Amino acid sequence: MDEIDHQILAALQKDGRTPFTKIAKQTGVSESTIRARYASMVDAKIVNTVSIVDPFALGFHAPAIIAIKVEPGMIDEVGNTIRKFPEVSYQVMVLGSYDLIVEVYCRDIPHLTEFIMHGLQSIPGIQSTETLMVGKMFKLSYLWSPDPEILDTD
Repeated sequence: MDEIDHQILAALQKDGRTPFTKIAKQTGVSESTIRARYASMVDAKIVNTVSIVDPFALGFHAPAIIAIKVEPGMIDEVGNTIRKFPEVSYQVMVLGSYDLIVEVYCRDIPHLTEFIMHGLQSIPGIQSTETLMVGKMFKLSYLWSPDPEILDTD
């Protein structure tokens, strides 16, 4: 990836609907060059342009981060089971005191309680969970770049 690829990514991260003609003007190359580079990045699975939905606007007012301890040797099995729940928006295996971190969006506290008690805690291999309720969101961003100077978040 070169400077032009980074600029394409930065433009699309700010607004995934940015026309290739506008990106071409910003980068000083042709629209066909932008289109070809974008297609190459999609083929290489470097980028995937999607719409981001605001869960709060849809009535999901109980977001939480859940830290999970898993029995040794069961992380893949547990992780593959958890990822199927529609409430789960983000899930990673981590190194440290916990094995998995899961971000969930639930409608309300009863929904979150149901998810934990009858969803997560029913999965074989889960030893314990710790739920951190999100009280206030200071930043919700999907901007990331291997070159931080490319992204101007102002």
